[in-house]
Amino acid sequence: MHISVMPVESLNFWIGGDNKEKVLPGVYVDATFGEGGHSRLFLEQTDKTENVFLVALDRDSRRIEKGKNFFAKEIESGKLQLIKGNFSELPAILSSLKTKNLPVRGILFDFGLCTTQFSENRGFSFNEKEAPLDMRMSEDEELTAGQILNEWEEEALTKIIKEKGEEREGRKIARAILQKRAQGFSFEKVDDLLEVLKKITKKPWGQKIHFATKTFQALRMTVNREEESLIRGLREALDILAPGGRIVTIAFHSGEDRPVKNFFRRESRDCICPPEMPICRCDHQKTLKILTKKPLTPDEEEIKRNPNSRSAKMRVAEKI
Repeated sequence: MHISVMPVESLNFWIGGDNKEKVLPGVYVDATFGEGGHSRLFLEQTDKTENVFLVALDRDSRRIEKGKNFFAKEIESGKLQLIKGNFSELPAILSSLKTKNLPVRGILFDFGLCTTQFSENRGFSFNEKEAPLDMRMSEDEELTAGQILNEWEEEALTKIIKEKGEEREGRKIARAILQKRAQGFSFEKVDDLLEVLKKITKKPWGQKIHFATKTFQALRMTVNREEESLIRGLREALDILAPGGRIVTIAFHSGEDRPVKNFFRRESRDCICPPEMPICRCDHQKTLKILTKKPLTPDEEEIKRNPNSRSAKMRVAEKI
C-alpha cells in the first residue's frame, strides 16, 4: 500500500494554509498523481469550497486508469481533471482544459515512485529478480534499462552511474557490464544486473540502502529523463503560477533535491552574476520567495509508520 509522505505539511503549503475557507479560487495542480494520496487529501479539504479545481497529472497510464475508477465522482462533478502527461508539458496541458482561464494557485511535485510500481514487473524492484529490465514509467518512452546495459559504451555507462546514481564504483560497474557483453551475455532481467553489482558494490557504511540502489536509480533516471523533466517542470510551473502561488516539492535523493534547491536559490535572487563580476550585468529579477530555509523532513513517528519516507525532503517557494 502506498502512503503519501508528509501529507499534512504538503497540503497546508500547497493550498496556502490549513483553513479551507481561505483557499483561493483557482486551479491547483498535482503534477505527480501516483496513487492519488495527495489529491485525495486536497479534495477532502476543499470539498465544499467553490471555484477550486484540481488538475492531476501522471505519465503512467496505469496510475491514471486506477485514479479514474477511484475518483469517478470527483471527475464527473468537474472538481478533478485527471490527465495522462508529463509535468514538463504543464502549459500545453493546462491550456487545453476547461479551467484554462483560471489562475494557477499551487503546484505539488512528489518525485518518488509509488510503492505499487515496485510490484508491476517493470524492473524497479530488486525483489522481482525475473522482471524484465524495463524501468519505463510510461509506455511512451522508447529507451529501456536493458537497451542501456546491452548497447551503451563504457564512458556513457560510467557517466550516468556516477552522475545520476552517485555511485563511486561507476567505472568498475561499466567495465564489468562490457566484459559480460563481450562474452556474449545479454542483460534481460533484474537478476542479470544484480549478479554483476553484488561482486562490485557494497552497502555504504551506516546506511540501510541496498547495494544496487544507486545503479538502479541511475538507470531509472536515464530511461525516464527524470532530471531534464524536473528542471523543465519547475520552469514551466513558475511561468504559469499566479502571483502568490506556491511550488511544493518532495524529493527522495540528491539527484532530485539538488536541482530544486538550485532553482529556488537562483529565482530568489535579483542578481545571478558570478561573484567575481564587480557590476551586475544579468538584469535578473527575483521571482520566488523561499518559504523553507531548510528542507522539511518527516518526523520520527512518520518514519516508523512509513520507512520509505526517511529520505524525503520538502521545499516550498512562493511566486512574487
